[in-house]
Parts: sequence; C-alpha cells; structure tokens
Amino acid sequence: MRNAALLLLLVLALGCGEKEEVPEAPLSPEKFEQVLAGSLLIQARLGHEIRVDNRAESPAASYYKELFEEQGVTEADFRATYDAYLKQPEALKKIYENVLNQLQQRADSTTLK
Repeated sequence: MRNAALLLLLVLALGCGEKEEVPEAPLSPEKFEQVLAGSLLIQARLGHEIRVDNRAESPAASYYKELFEEQGVTEADFRATYDAYLKQPEALKKIYENVLNQLQQRADSTTLK
C-alpha cells in the first residue's frame, strides 16, 4: 500500500492545473481501474515475494499475463490506455483515487472477517 500511496502523491503533484477529461483510450475508465488495481496488487505481491521469500527470479510476466487474460484485455491496450492517461494527469489522478479507494475497501473488508 505504501507504493500505491507514493504513486498517488506523484500523480497529484503532476496533475495540478490540468483540465479533467477522460482521454481517448482503448479501455474504458472502469475497465482501466480494474486492470490497474490488479497491477498494483501484483506489484505488492512481487515486493513481498522478493523480501520475504527471497526469490531470485521474478514471475511477474506470468502474473501480468494471467491478469490480462482474466480481465479480457491485452497488454498493448493497457499500456496504450495508461499512456493516454499520462497525458491528462487530472484524469489519471481520479483513476488512482478510485483504485486506491477500492483497494482500501477490500483491505477493510478482509480485516473485519
């Protein structure tokens, strides 16, 4: 979660003063949020595996391949969408806010059980 918070701060800093508009991109904002959330979870998992499990090789490619297949998107569409949002930081900021809220809700519901 610390990495996600840092990413959000970066997006906030870059986004000051830009107009808020959804960029033209292959993925809808909702689908992009879902895939981005999965991507952040993969990054957290990889960080955990490297620190705790002392893995030398990274299974990142297989994790991302599985994510894209589950979501029914291609890596190229995800990258193109991300690149489109990078050109409109306010829209990317909103996406990250939504994703972080979703991830926090997941974490909260898990700890309540």
